[in-house]
Amino acid sequence: MAFVALEFEDDQVYVAAAKTAGKRAEITHLFSVSLSGSDEEAAQALKSQLSKHGASRADAIVVVGRSDVEMREIVVPPAPTRELPDMVRFIARNEFATMNDNWAFDFVPLSDDESSSRKVIAAGISPERKTQVTSIAESAGLKIKHLVLRPYAAVDLVRERLSDGDCRLLIDQNGDKSDLTIVDGTRLLATRSVRVPASYEGEQRIDAIITEAKRTLASSRKILGDRTIDKITIFGHNETGESLKEKFEALGKDVALINPLHVNSVSNRIQEPQNPERYAALIGAIQNQQSNHPHLIDFVNPRKPIIEKRDMSKLYLYGGIALAAFLLASIFGWYTLRQDSADNAKLQAKLDELRTQNAGNENRPGVDKIFAEVGKIDKWVASDVNWLEEIYQYSDKALTPDDTIIDTFDASVSKREGERPKMTITSKLASVQIEKELLKSLGDRPFLVSTGRGAENDDETYPLTTNLSVSLVDRSDDWIGAVDEKAADFINARNERLAQEAAALQNTEQNTEQDTEQHTETEIAPAESTGGAAESNKAGTTSDE
Repeated sequence: MAFVALEFEDDQVYVAAAKTAGKRAEITHLFSVSLSGSDEEAAQALKSQLSKHGASRADAIVVVGRSDVEMREIVVPPAPTRELPDMVRFIARNEFATMNDNWAFDFVPLSDDESSSRKVIAAGISPERKTQVTSIAESAGLKIKHLVLRPYAAVDLVRERLSDGDCRLLIDQNGDKSDLTIVDGTRLLATRSVRVPASYEGEQRIDAIITEAKRTLASSRKILGDRTIDKITIFGHNETGESLKEKFEALGKDVALINPLHVNSVSNRIQEPQNPERYAALIGAIQNQQSNHPHLIDFVNPRKPIIEKRDMSKLYLYGGIALAAFLLASIFGWYTLRQDSADNAKLQAKLDELRTQNAGNENRPGVDKIFAEVGKIDKWVASDVNWLEEIYQYSDKALTPDDTIIDTFDASVSKREGERPKMTITSKLASVQIEKELLKSLGDRPFLVSTGRGAENDDETYPLTTNLSVSLVDRSDDWIGAVDEKAADFINARNERLAQEAAALQNTEQNTEQDTEQHTETEIAPAESTGGAAESNKAGTTSDE
């Protein structure tokens, strides 16, 4: 599988093509393509060279130089690491001169302590520059996976050499520009790009680079504090590199001169290009890609707020159980409702059938008609008078024959609605007091009684004549209760009277028996005397004889 790293300069694009197999990458081609003409012409020229080297339609890393981006060191207040992306971008809007929301932006924190203020190196690339380099690469058939910064890619080239943890100055010669980078171990602390005009040659060029390096070392004191930089790493095994090494060693520095082609990832069969130091960042980017180490600055895949993943398995389990219980309850409720609806339908049909039957037809009378007829019977029964019962009740209320004598009795039922059955009685009474007692007794029945005084009799025992009009009243529940109460009182009084009479009768019987026994004893004694006399007489008679 082919993989490509490319870096755009003003008039050239430098390309490193590699074959990858798992975690191993072998760089097989290093070449450059002129960018003369329009972007479309540059894309076609690049596409042609990629096809020539067997690297068309490959995944790619685009490397941009320090001069193509805007970089700042930003101090952020204490905050969790997951909140840094939003916080850094917010602060960067005020720190950067021209950056806006359309810029591609990424950053690298210089410490991991969340409890204190932290420094971060933030970088942004304008949308115009990003669109220019990615559009040419994509038009050439490449798939852009990463957009990285050259100083960080150069550090990736010598990452193994930086494992000692010392502070170093890296000098990356890149044509008429040179990147001066301060690292603490593998951590990039600061970087600056200095321009050395192409017209500078020999000692003039070397002196210009050394002057800028001294300025960088002087500025590093604010970053490193008491620590000093005693080691310098120079990319480029050429005359300029050799001269720089001699100059820095004369200043007491430990200098390492590195040829980017002398690394394990570069094939020994590769044709060495002119100025191999210019491919240092491309080789470092490919090595870092295959090591699965994240690119610290990547404008295609910038740092994003960390979303904490929560274990939702229990929540999903409980939710599933609740959902299952809800579904079962719903099914049971639906089934119950369906059964109830069916039962209601059956009962309604039965009710309709019974209503139809109750309505009747030509062969069978309806319930309403039957009730009407029964009502007439009830009304007739209710209005019927048991005259024997009423006569008995009247007789019972009329005291004793010694107090009153009935001369005439007339009972009648009027056909007029609302009029009650009536009894008209003519009686002879022993006294006015008897009359009052009679009226009171009849009122307790209850009867509606009206009286009229008749003529006085010559009979001394029954001197008064009374005409009574006794009307029957309706038998209400209150009246029935009163009658029952009076009946109970009557029965109790009658029982007491009977008990008294029985007791009196028993006493009488006992007295009678005692009198009889005494009388019998009295009679027996004379009889015995008489018998003796008789026997004596008989004996006398016998003797006489």
